[in-house]
Amino acid sequence: MIAAIIDLRRSKSVTPQERGPLYERLRELLEEVRKCFKDQCVARPALTQGDSIELLVRNWLPIVFVFHRLLMNDLPFHVGIGTGSVTVIRDEADECDGPAFWNAREALEETKRRRRMKISADLKTDESGDPAEINEAVISILFLAILEKMTRTQVHYCYHFLWEGKSVSETAETMGTSKGNASRILSKTPCHILRRLVSFARGARERRTPQEHH
Repeated sequence: MIAAIIDLRRSKSVTPQERGPLYERLRELLEEVRKCFKDQCVARPALTQGDSIELLVRNWLPIVFVFHRLLMNDLPFHVGIGTGSVTVIRDEADECDGPAFWNAREALEETKRRRRMKISADLKTDESGDPAEINEAVISILFLAILEKMTRTQVHYCYHFLWEGKSVSETAETMGTSKGNASRILSKTPCHILRRLVSFARGARERRTPQEHH
């Protein structure tokens, strides 16, 4: 399984007045993740008291979706991703434990130690880890690297095009601009390729699911 622990960088500087609305937005995001990626989530995404988001998933889609939404909302973060076995104790991700979470916590601490190098993500796996799970984790980090290279405007346009499946015209309408302008903005990003990747991952997951239940 794949565990991700996402630590918001600015959480300690948030005022008590700002904390309530921020937590509400994050809870709404995690509920959306649970609904949209129900088959990919092994446990319910959790927001911990330490201002961290914890995910336990089968593939990279829910992790990258959270990355994208946090960047859209100008919420920088560090993330540690780990693979390995997990003991699912209860329905919430933060109530599960095992090597995947131990690896994720160690990877998260490594990003914090290397913050001067502006490294926001790290990955730790067991030597005997499942190659397929490791590949999924690597994809999530590569995807984050791509998103972090975009401007905030590009991140917004790409979100609507990528995750909501909107056409260029629909994206332009959502963003209140012309189709030509939306096309120019999207053309400066690899969003068309990323959209095909997301579509393929969703389809691959659907193709595997019947076999997993067989």
